[in-house]
Amino acid sequence: MEPEIKEVTHPSQLKDFVNFPFQLYKNNPYWVPPLKASETAWLSPSKNPAFKHSEVVLLTAWRDGTMVGRVAGIINHLETEQLGVPHARFGWFDCVDDLAVSKLLIKSLEKWAKARGAVRLKGPYGFNSLDKNGMLVEGFEELGAMTTLYNFDYYPKHIEALGFQKELEWLEMQAFLPKKMPEKITAFALKIKERYHLRVRQPKTKVEMLKFGHQVFDMLQATYQHLPTYVPISAEQQAFYIKNYIGLLPPKFLCTVEHGTEGPIGFGLTMPNMSKAMQKAKGRLFPFGFIPILLAQYFNNSGVLTLIGVKEEWRKRGVHSLIFKELGDTFIKMGITEFDVNPMLEENTNVLTLWKEFEHRTHKRRRTYFKDLA
Repeated sequence: MEPEIKEVTHPSQLKDFVNFPFQLYKNNPYWVPPLKASETAWLSPSKNPAFKHSEVVLLTAWRDGTMVGRVAGIINHLETEQLGVPHARFGWFDCVDDLAVSKLLIKSLEKWAKARGAVRLKGPYGFNSLDKNGMLVEGFEELGAMTTLYNFDYYPKHIEALGFQKELEWLEMQAFLPKKMPEKITAFALKIKERYHLRVRQPKTKVEMLKFGHQVFDMLQATYQHLPTYVPISAEQQAFYIKNYIGLLPPKFLCTVEHGTEGPIGFGLTMPNMSKAMQKAKGRLFPFGFIPILLAQYFNNSGVLTLIGVKEEWRKRGVHSLIFKELGDTFIKMGITEFDVNPMLEENTNVLTLWKEFEHRTHKRRRTYFKDLA
């Protein structure tokens, strides 16, 4: 029987949409499940402020009464204002290994996008660059991350068979920390700090963490605006991220670098590696899922470098090294011996060169695709 498409219009259908990957990846040891409540909130107009400036459609594919695929379509009007023409995004794409299913999902999404004047369909993307973006094309047998997408190896084959071309590519690295930061990095960071009269600051309390969170978003907008993936983030969205993500982290995982006359010029945000804890939670905080997640924040030998940004005029002055040295010291004090680096664009040499003093490996590669809509 041929698959059929259903649009999500009811909470029970949204529940099916959120639950589908839990069925698809049930026995996969590398997939890291999200929290179902968070996913539901992220895809709900009443919860996620991004819906205020985005058109969204959620589609599911069914065969013989069984769900076999899903996809989200997004047209972010803040991006449209920036580009001058609408681009549609596809995300939350999951399906069984059947090209007929993926074809039906994508063709249905193309039809939806064309009807709204979109000239291109691209993805996988979320609402903006802080969402989970990029399809895994290498590293299928590496443990996934809470902050990135995982997919089976047939996904890129399906997308390419449907006429999509490579848009951008990211690398993910795993680095191993010694018992103390290498002297070369420490000396260079101190030199940069003294030469430019810089100050490193870390929040001390949860209240300060929220204040620093707003500074981070100001710098994030300034430092990421030239990246090809950049989409403006509304003030309401920023508050949503700060409250639900940054504000929940222990303060020691955030630092900013300030210059006397300019104020903050760079930032670094890290977190404990929550992958194994999220697998134990199985998508739910209660009744017991919160326990491994809470423990992983304080008892963990693995971390994640989540975000690092430096204002453009400071990027070639070594500020990245100063941030990395401070965050590395924090990791070492906590007993963290290894850390994963969130996806970096393959041409981002300022950040990629940070790892040359450490034992490291490139263990994943991910890609976004595009297709122009005639």
